Amino acid sequence: MAESKTIGRTGLIRSAAAVAMAGALAAGLLFGGAAGASAATPEPTPPATSTPAEDASTSIPATPAPDPATSTPAPDPATSTPAPDQEPAPQPAEPASELPDPHFDLEGVVVTSFRPGDIITDGNMYDGGAMTAAQVQAFLTAQAPPSACTNGNCIAGKTFASTGQPANAECTAYAGTASESAASIIAKAGKACGVSQRALLVLIQKESQVIDATAPTNGAYDAATGYKCLDDGNPCDPKYKGFANQVYNAAQQLRYYQLNPKYTIGATTPIHYAPDTACGTGDVTIQNKATAALYAYTPYTPNADALDPDKGPDACTSYGNLNFWVIYTDWFGYPHIDVDRLQGADRFAVSAAIAEEAYPSGTKTVFLANGGGYADALSAGPAAVTQSAPLLLTQAGSLPDVVADSIQNQLKPTKIVIVGGPNSVSPAVEKQLKALRPGVTIVRLGGADRYEVSRNVAAYAFPKSSGGASGAYVATGTNFPDALSASGAGGHSGKPVVLVNGSAGSIDSATSAALKALGVTKVTVAGGPNSVSSGVLASLRSVPGVSSVTRISGADRFEASLNINQAAYDTSSRVFFATGSNFPDALAGSALAGSLGAPLIVVHGDCVPQAVRLSLNDFKADRVTLLGGPASLDANVQSLRSCG
Repeated sequence: MAESKTIGRTGLIRSAAAVAMAGALAAGLLFGGAAGASAATPEPTPPATSTPAEDASTSIPATPAPDPATSTPAPDPATSTPAPDQEPAPQPAEPASELPDPHFDLEGVVVTSFRPGDIITDGNMYDGGAMTAAQVQAFLTAQAPPSACTNGNCIAGKTFASTGQPANAECTAYAGTASESAASIIAKAGKACGVSQRALLVLIQKESQVIDATAPTNGAYDAATGYKCLDDGNPCDPKYKGFANQVYNAAQQLRYYQLNPKYTIGATTPIHYAPDTACGTGDVTIQNKATAALYAYTPYTPNADALDPDKGPDACTSYGNLNFWVIYTDWFGYPHIDVDRLQGADRFAVSAAIAEEAYPSGTKTVFLANGGGYADALSAGPAAVTQSAPLLLTQAGSLPDVVADSIQNQLKPTKIVIVGGPNSVSPAVEKQLKALRPGVTIVRLGGADRYEVSRNVAAYAFPKSSGGASGAYVATGTNFPDALSASGAGGHSGKPVVLVNGSAGSIDSATSAALKALGVTKVTVAGGPNSVSSGVLASLRSVPGVSSVTRISGADRFEASLNINQAAYDTSSRVFFATGSNFPDALAGSALAGSLGAPLIVVHGDCVPQAVRLSLNDFKADRVTLLGGPASLDANVQSLRSCG
């Protein structure tokens, strides 16, 4: 049995050595191949002349030995889109390939976030442009560096013969060549069939482990994707032998399953736990075509023992699709969550992009605040939501061109609400706005300081004449993370964010009067005692009409942000991330998140706290939107890499 390792609560390993180990764990495990799927489902039909010529090299000894380091790999047989039969062809008596023992398990690997019905999104599976050949090559070299290769047969330096394939119902034409790198084959097959190169890399590792192998055999390459390899102990069909054949046919098959799903999406389907039907079935509600394709390719779902990190396999334990999820998560981030970005050249462009995402057909009202500081805009998010308005950012003295263009040509508002006094947004900006939109109504919500601005924004957006606000968030006005998280949550729940001097011994009379005027009965303090003192919290209980005061905090800004959002939302298919190190992207994003009823959580710029990653499962999220470009949230966040 292979050494096993706890990957943490979501199955993520950070080190290169651990990555390689996880691949060895998670590839080709018990009942992991394309087990009989082709026998049950009609598959792509090739031209009648497609029978491949057999090469003498397809004959493999009954007791295979590892290829020596100097062995020359056998070329792939010449094929023209070989079609799998509806029933498996009779198999020769020789072993299919020189594959490792498939009876490892995932003991010690915790897979809390695995979703049997939502293993991979359609976007992550069916993106034929996910990686270029150069990117695939770099990835292969990183997984099995030449210096670690012990037999000169590792995939990063390996070439294969590939045969050209004509365009068909599933794929565009594939141009073959006598000698082609593995990276080129993977990239081209994925592009031709519209299947992600990432998904193909994971499938190859799951079935044959050759991606990170330091001494792979030719036999392993010949059955690289497990295509036409059954789980009944019989060898693979030699007609589909060869790395290029395996990769192309797997890509074509996955594309076929997208176009012709074997399972009904959204319906609860009984999926077998193992080839032995006596093991029974589990009910799986398959959420998308990509997950349905995985079950068609490997028609088993993990049972309770497979999902228990403290248990080993039994006769009914199947890991195949769980392995796919583990490897993909390890290498590329969660496969069941699509990650996208709203970004721009600077904070002003980001705010315009967010606004246009929220209101592609324009909107009657726009909120505008200074993007050089956070104080005025912290309370603007919930207020903007009440007006069905985006929040745009501006310079103090002039309106950035990108924002001006968005207002004039995209959003076309009839009312613009300026948040902050003339020192924050100058009269010159107001003049520009009137020129952009002749006849526009300008409303300015100012004040002597950030606290008065906050109160005035709350009074404008939640007037007592319209019911006021039964609840409110109170946050410090001297820092931004807690108030930012509360801003999105407040927009969703109809609660203003009121800023206070968090270091004071109690709230001031003006804040008390503002809360009373709003009709607030429940106050939520965002942040711990270092942000909002115990004295301020205690004094909130004495505000007339307030019956409940609670604090939501955490060990740091990231934990506090998560806790605020978990208290505000039960589930959400979409979650927004913004950097907790700066404020502009989240300022504009708070209005969008609040309007969509989606959590906005602050994270590190280079990783995602483990608790935040786990929360995506609690929220049942299938999409994460990053606010800002790579300078704010880097590639590790894009891959949802865990911190530490």
